[in-house]
Amino acid sequence: MMKRITALVAVLLSAPCIHAETDDGSVIGSVGYIHVEKLDGVWWLVNAEGERFVATGMNHVSPRIRFASYNKEHWIKEFGEGILRGKGVDWKAPEVNTWMEQVAKDHRDYGFNTIAFHHPREMPTEYFEELGIHYFGKLKLGEINHKHTHWHGGFPDVFSPEWKTKAEVKVKAFAAKHKNNKHLLGYSFNDLPDYSLEAYLRIREWEMKREVYELHPWIKDIISKPGSTEGKKLWVDMLKRNHASAEEAGANYGVDAVSWEELAASSDWKTPEDRNKGTADQREMCMRITEAWLKTHHDLIRKYDPNHLILGDKISAHGLGQPDWVWDIVKKYVDVVLIQDYDFYTREHEEKLKGIHRKTGLPIINGDHAYGCLRPNMKKNKGIPVENLCRVGEEYARYLQGIMGLPFMLGWQNCGYLEQWSGGENDNTGAEQCGLFDPFGKPLMDALRHVKQANRNAVKWHEGTMEK
Repeated sequence: MMKRITALVAVLLSAPCIHAETDDGSVIGSVGYIHVEKLDGVWWLVNAEGERFVATGMNHVSPRIRFASYNKEHWIKEFGEGILRGKGVDWKAPEVNTWMEQVAKDHRDYGFNTIAFHHPREMPTEYFEELGIHYFGKLKLGEINHKHTHWHGGFPDVFSPEWKTKAEVKVKAFAAKHKNNKHLLGYSFNDLPDYSLEAYLRIREWEMKREVYELHPWIKDIISKPGSTEGKKLWVDMLKRNHASAEEAGANYGVDAVSWEELAASSDWKTPEDRNKGTADQREMCMRITEAWLKTHHDLIRKYDPNHLILGDKISAHGLGQPDWVWDIVKKYVDVVLIQDYDFYTREHEEKLKGIHRKTGLPIINGDHAYGCLRPNMKKNKGIPVENLCRVGEEYARYLQGIMGLPFMLGWQNCGYLEQWSGGENDNTGAEQCGLFDPFGKPLMDALRHVKQANRNAVKWHEGTMEK
């Protein structure tokens, strides 16, 4: 039976979704590496040895938090002076391995089995093969969140032959280091992608504290390039279908043009005056962009690594989440849906998870979520606020138990690992990172005693052998 499963999976590896129906249930991925199986109606991650598990981990294994002004000297003494060079970590220094050993020990001691999504791309994750702990692979072919694109020269032009060539070089190099690794959970891409106009505008309105309507920045970056690019040709072809003439289409976007050729040559596009037509144009373009982005990743990964799961971008499911078309596209190019959603475990949250699974038919990992409390030396903490560390642990256990009752959930990655104090370098939320260890590595046992027990119960909860 195992040979039959392996052969069937190998045949299907070139398809957008690697589903293999077997007598024992469904299989996604390659047997012999971490893959997914549906057994008795329940989805499981299965490791290279055939053992079932659910992915539990801690986000933000981060130099920014580990080597802040208040704890840097402590960790230099622990790991050795060679770990830092100038203002950053020397990732090739042998002292980094000592740091990774500490990370793996902290995870194992409290029932975590996976190095989560948020870790530096430069980190030598292949070392976790020796340490025997699972980890997310991080592949980045461009920045696709508007909060970060200014550091990277804008959104990628996913229709550009030059971008596709560079993407192939990156995927080939990354796969060469990871394709034979038994502990690689799968390939993940970017954090909180701006796929849709609807979700983007909700975020912008929250940021600006007022109603906002504007061109989607991914579209704007593609159509603002000089000359007649592949992306601009696609945009103008859509305008031809949605507008009576080039003059009408141009007028809506503040472009003075009397022909489609003049319109295609323009690099200066304004916010559309007719919101309804502008929204229809942008929705279709966002669909094309999202499909091109995910298909390129999928096809290149499958070309250079037939062995591992594709997890994709970590997609925001906060609030109203994503329009249905996002899930319709995503499900074609990933094996497991990776989301971010901070919430208590409520009936409403459960229904949202069920809805995503219903739309995709795929298992789900919540890749980023946490409860946090304001601690000494902190001004503003991340995470859903609760009163104290004991509540942090209790809510962790309640959430994990809740999602393990859903047959399609494969795990949860807690945000975060080390607690962050004021005086460190905050992320773009302006808040300090909550954690389960203090900045000097001391376990915060008021929370961790609940977390550890919950992690140990996760498999039993998922298989339904432990009473709630």
